[in-house]
Amino acid sequence: MNKTLFAVALAILIVPAAALAQTTVSETALNQEEMQSGLFARDTFRIDTVVCPFKGEIEYEPGEIECGLLQVPENRENPDSRFIELHFVKLNSTWDDEESDEDGDDGETGLAPGKRDNPIVYLTGGPGAHATYYIKRFKDHGIRKHRDMYILEQRGVGHSDDFCAFYHTRKPEVGNVATFEEHLEAGLAAVTDCAVNAAAHGVDLSGYNTFENARDVKALRVALGFDQWNVWGISYGTILGQAYIKVDPEGIRAIVLDAIVPLDIRGNSWAWRSVKWYDRDLKIIDDLCRAQPDCARHYPDLGERIRQATLTVKDDPIVVEVKDTENYPSGKAYIFTDVVAFLPFAFMYEQSNYPGLPALIYAWVDAVERRDEAVFKAITTVAGSFFGGSQGMANAILCNDGDAEVQVIAGREDIEEFPILGASIASAESYQRRAELCEELGMIPRGAEEYAPVETDLPALLIEGDMDPITPPPLAKAILPGFSNGTYVEFPYAGHGPSRSVECAGDMLNAFFDDPTAEPDLSCVDEMEAPDFYVPLFTTSFGPRMIVKAMENKKSLVVPGIWGGVGLLIPVLGFLVLTFAPIGRWIDGRRSRPAFGARAFAWFACFLVVASAVVIGSAIGVTYKAFEALLLFGLVPWAWYGAAAGLLAGIAGLATVVLTIRAQKKNKLPIGSLLGFLLTGLAAISFSSFLIYWGLGPF
Repeated sequence: MNKTLFAVALAILIVPAAALAQTTVSETALNQEEMQSGLFARDTFRIDTVVCPFKGEIEYEPGEIECGLLQVPENRENPDSRFIELHFVKLNSTWDDEESDEDGDDGETGLAPGKRDNPIVYLTGGPGAHATYYIKRFKDHGIRKHRDMYILEQRGVGHSDDFCAFYHTRKPEVGNVATFEEHLEAGLAAVTDCAVNAAAHGVDLSGYNTFENARDVKALRVALGFDQWNVWGISYGTILGQAYIKVDPEGIRAIVLDAIVPLDIRGNSWAWRSVKWYDRDLKIIDDLCRAQPDCARHYPDLGERIRQATLTVKDDPIVVEVKDTENYPSGKAYIFTDVVAFLPFAFMYEQSNYPGLPALIYAWVDAVERRDEAVFKAITTVAGSFFGGSQGMANAILCNDGDAEVQVIAGREDIEEFPILGASIASAESYQRRAELCEELGMIPRGAEEYAPVETDLPALLIEGDMDPITPPPLAKAILPGFSNGTYVEFPYAGHGPSRSVECAGDMLNAFFDDPTAEPDLSCVDEMEAPDFYVPLFTTSFGPRMIVKAMENKKSLVVPGIWGGVGLLIPVLGFLVLTFAPIGRWIDGRRSRPAFGARAFAWFACFLVVASAVVIGSAIGVTYKAFEALLLFGLVPWAWYGAAAGLLAGIAGLATVVLTIRAQKKNKLPIGSLLGFLLTGLAAISFSSFLIYWGLGPF
């Protein structure tokens, strides 16, 4: 924190929690009095306002977003436990009474106008995902039009006392290893270091489990003074949501669970079969691709391509020289089978990525088989500067909830059924060793009976994306019998957590929370359409080469910047002059000097440069918006037209230079025309050369 922000933080006055919740002090006191027994006997329900820690990183207006700290015992089952503070965020409703419709409804949604007085608490995923990710995600989500939303950054995560903040950057020399076996050992060493160091600092690791998380949610509700609120959880948030139903059923008005994992995970080892679900999604995408002739012709057998690429690095990892010796002390980065096999998996979560997935898979496999240095340097450069999530808390949940025990079974089954992909992420021995570490480090699995399936009559929506790669529909269907008032909702062609990513989902959730007892309006589901795949991808090395230059030495961008800038600027000026000059001559009654075709070719070269820049620039923008990671490999198919225009611009520029020289010999041109034509032609040649050199040529 810089000195200015530090001074501001010190100047902030601690104000009552009512600033973050619309309630009365008497209601809060009553709820707190009811809680002063049992596990909550030591809860203070103390809330302090705080300047949002992401101020300056996320744009928002005062009053749009507020932040606070909730004091809780680290382990309510230990009467001598220390206290920790949990960070939470309030996203205020975006409803504006001045915008309400005169006819009394909310446009085409059918929702009544106005802000509702029953807020939502959002249960985050991971486990270990930081609140900042969700704030960016939900800043413009439709759910906020009618309701305030609270996001609790879970204990041990981000600004809620992350006890292993340097997890991914501690001892980089340990993780910078040359074999896959050493790579797996380094992962286990990181687990050990985190737990040992945390315990040495007084952290009670046994307090970091799903049921303590659920108690924190209840403590926040009481501290804010709400008798009830609506609950919305996605991914790990669905496990937490099921536990919360057991901890605070009277505090829940209605609940939505999306991208579901059963609470009784130890009784459902198949739910942990991540490789099985990955293979399932590859087959679905393959089927969709085969249904589109162009895709079927260009990108057949996606799963087999990934498996074959994985085999090429099984005993021969990809090695690239890197300048980042902080993250890679040896000066070399190693890419093993886990990255090769599962990089496409990481992009299957968002359905907005689906149109580019077949092309990405093929481009990725081609890069692996060619051992494309530019691509892998870009990946290691970006990876070396960014790590997300609080892994220490995730490890504790994995151990204390008993999930590590189940991973041993699921991992072995994946390796047996899918030997290439299953063995690409871990070995049976590493799964076993991971489970053993839990007990050695004092994170002993809690009783399985606590995690028994939920049985409730709370109104609920149980939502799944049909193409979710990690929590597919069978997982949601497994918990459905325990929800007597639950409605199962499956979004076709959707990925992980469609209720946060499908545009109409905000209205669907608001309608459900408006009247949880009514038949849910699921018309939003009908809006889903099969992805229209990008075929064929315009492949280029431009993205990774620029990323590496930018990350390793920004000054190295000066030369290509000048090269491309001059090659574009002169033709743009030439296009304007040559386009409008005839109008000026017509007005003045002047005739142009004969240029023997040089003038026409100069205009044509300028036009092609401008057209090429517009098309390629637009393609970069569209690709970035639709599927950012695709820029590592290429652009949307129609970028080819821009590349072709750029090549033709170079040819037209060469013709301009030749014709200008001939025209000068036949009939001396005015010095302005001579220099203008020559500069225009040379600039067009320079622009075309720039595109070809940086991998943006049409061939």
